[in-house]
Amino acid sequence: MKNLVIVAVLVLSSAFAKAQGEQIAKELRGYINADVSEEMIEVKDKSGKTHYVKSAKAKTEHHIGGTSTSNSTVVFDAFNAHPEWQDMSVIVDWTGSMYSYVGQVVRWHHVNKDKQLIHNMVLFNDGDDRNRNANSGAKIIGATGGIYHPDHSDIDAFLKTVATAVDNGNGGDGPENDIEAVLASQELCNGQKDFVLIADSSGIRDISLASQIKRPVHIIICDYVTDDYIKLAQMTKGSITWPGGYTDYSGTNCNKRHVHSHDVVCAG
Repeated sequence: MKNLVIVAVLVLSSAFAKAQGEQIAKELRGYINADVSEEMIEVKDKSGKTHYVKSAKAKTEHHIGGTSTSNSTVVFDAFNAHPEWQDMSVIVDWTGSMYSYVGQVVRWHHVNKDKQLIHNMVLFNDGDDRNRNANSGAKIIGATGGIYHPDHSDIDAFLKTVATAVDNGNGGDGPENDIEAVLASQELCNGQKDFVLIADSSGIRDISLASQIKRPVHIIICDYVTDDYIKLAQMTKGSITWPGGYTDYSGTNCNKRHVHSHDVVCAG
């Protein structure tokens, strides 16, 4: 009888997870395809050249995973502010609190395809709920797993991968496997692309692997900055954008002309 109860619980849990993935994918599709405003945003790049980008903000409010897409536009703000970011490898924390920000990434790309910001995308969910499965073992630095490579150019394929990643896990620990995800993307691109890492303040479990990263990491933090992300930006000569602020660690060409509506710190 006990075994039957366990089996029933596992079946119900699996069914719920699948339903959750499908629901998140449905909400993302609605957000990505929502009507856009007619607003054009003027920004200047590091050389002072003027660029125009389309506002990716939706005319109506949407919710993804229970979070309003209107709560923060930090991803939009960062992409708008950096026209020099082109052909980037974009890595996104795909744990529960971050679903709406992935929507911002794909929506911005969908509205501004001519800007060619994204070369490839990687999602990471910190080990496919390994911490909740007694049979899967502890999370190993550099081999935690839960790394996904969605096709950002094909919405249907993208949403299918997104749903699978939701079904397989949504975090659960504080520090996560950010660097493992960056290194997976680096291998995919043969070390030829700069990175945009979009995350929250959970921290980086595998920060000890950061020395293996060969290109700058431009970090977008969706809440507040913590020491791990400062260290990562410093080590790779990248940058950090957070709601209301921006710090450039490249040591070159840091000025206020290429930053839209952010306080600027040059910390090279």
